[in-house]
Amino acid sequence: MSFRITTNGLFRSYGNSIRRSKEKVNDKMERVQTTRNFSSYAEDPAAAAKAFRLRRDYWRAGDYLETSSYLVSKFETAWTAGGAIVNGDDSATSLDGIYSAMSGLSDATASGRRALGIDLISKSESIAMSMNARYNGEYIFAGNDGLNVPYVWDGDTLLYRGVDVSAAPDTAAYDALKAMDGETAYVNIGLGMEEDENQKIIPNSAVNSAISGLNFLGYGTDEDGDPINLAVIMRQIGNIYKNCDADSGDFANPGDKERASALTNKLLSAIDRVQEQHVELSARSAYVKTNISQLEDTQFTLSEQIDELEHEDIALAISEMMWAQYSYNAALRIGNDILSESLFDYMR
Repeated sequence: MSFRITTNGLFRSYGNSIRRSKEKVNDKMERVQTTRNFSSYAEDPAAAAKAFRLRRDYWRAGDYLETSSYLVSKFETAWTAGGAIVNGDDSATSLDGIYSAMSGLSDATASGRRALGIDLISKSESIAMSMNARYNGEYIFAGNDGLNVPYVWDGDTLLYRGVDVSAAPDTAAYDALKAMDGETAYVNIGLGMEEDENQKIIPNSAVNSAISGLNFLGYGTDEDGDPINLAVIMRQIGNIYKNCDADSGDFANPGDKERASALTNKLLSAIDRVQEQHVELSARSAYVKTNISQLEDTQFTLSEQIDELEHEDIALAISEMMWAQYSYNAALRIGNDILSESLFDYMR
């Protein structure tokens, strides 16, 4: 009777052992097939929780990358539009070229004044068109109002979002221009966007995606009451030259020559402003590009960490599977010998 209990115990022990061995083979085989260290949270809660955090950081970096790429494209489109103003193109002269041409109109006849005047008016209109460039369906230089065209000529008056850009200081119109010029639209690109005690975004912790055409071309009037906006100055000079005599180049009205000369000097300052803002757009794009490079490095590092945590070394996994299979086969052979002798002893 005691012998039967020992045999039954041996059978149960062997059965449990062979089942565990088979489960180990299946586990190793699944890991080889899936190349994963675990397939569910329950298999390894600590590793699964760590993997979730790594993947969350990876996805977040991906979101920042997408936003940063959008900003670079927007800034570069703005830079290209500004370049058409600053450097000219096949149909328009550069700002430096225009200024040089105007400075050369000091001869006695200056028969080219009228033609230059027409070109200046045309250039002023093309400047407004360039400032109305769009990206992704929105007007780039419209500040926070990307759905409405920013610049519109109303005769010789240039409007920005419906307000005269040559409004004098200490007026409601000027205050409106100043407010529009100061508009911001901060976006998070992974710099740790934070707010100050007044719930305002700290500038260095995010990137301002808003681009103001007012900041680019200028607005308001100076101490002499003359316009600051590049396009308006150019148009006023153009109107003076356009009214000159077509043959002699004589000015149409007394004081026009002095007026044109004064505006030409102020045009140089306006040109400097536009050129500086054009360079600033390039710097904004370069800054975000640097952030993109860092985000790509972060994603690469996170990807390696995720892979190391979640995925098996395939060569090692195959080796372990083969060893598990070998152990299982050996257990079957040993079990066959044990069971055969136990059954024979029992019958005897």
